[in-house]
Amino acid sequence: TPAFPHDHDPDSMARRIDIDGTDYPYLDQLVWAGVATMPGLPATAIPATRSPEGLPVGVQLIGPTLEDRTPLRLAELLEQKIGGFQEPR
Repeated sequence: TPAFPHDHDPDSMARRIDIDGTDYPYLDQLVWAGVATMPGLPATAIPATRSPEGLPVGVQLIGPTLEDRTPLRLAELLEQKIGGFQEPR
């Protein structure tokens, strides 16, 4: 999905995020960062496509333990196949 509107409430515990019409605590999304960071896996984020509204959509490539070059190489190959960064419209 493309980037979502950010909630800048000074109280981070009061921040909310809308997912398919349901309101969730903003910090609930931190669990997804844990997929790569908790086990210490190498990860690389890349642009993949654009939403129908023209917003960039990215993906995170996660590699095996101690294989930092694996997601980097996949990112390189994907850049050749689908293109790299494009300036937002």
